[in-house]
Amino acid sequence: MREGGLAALEAVGMVITALAGQAVIHGLLDRDSEPLWGIFNGVPGGLAGQLVLLGFIGLVAMVSGGWAHTRRGPTGHRPGR
Repeated sequence: MREGGLAALEAVGMVITALAGQAVIHGLLDRDSEPLWGIFNGVPGGLAGQLVLLGFIGLVAMVSGGWAHTRRGPTGHRPGR
């Protein structure tokens, strides 16, 4: 994978992780709300099933973004070296 593709995968992984994490926390604190505006209403298990799915999506995004980050290697060099 090219450098630009790895950077894009890292960025998308960070964004999805942040959104999924916020949705899980919001779902735990406010049980009357629908996580991510009801996108996951068809998931079996009710609110618990939706939060488990969101947590899994966040975990997969975090792992893929971390993998892309480690594959990119060092991004900057110190001046004079």
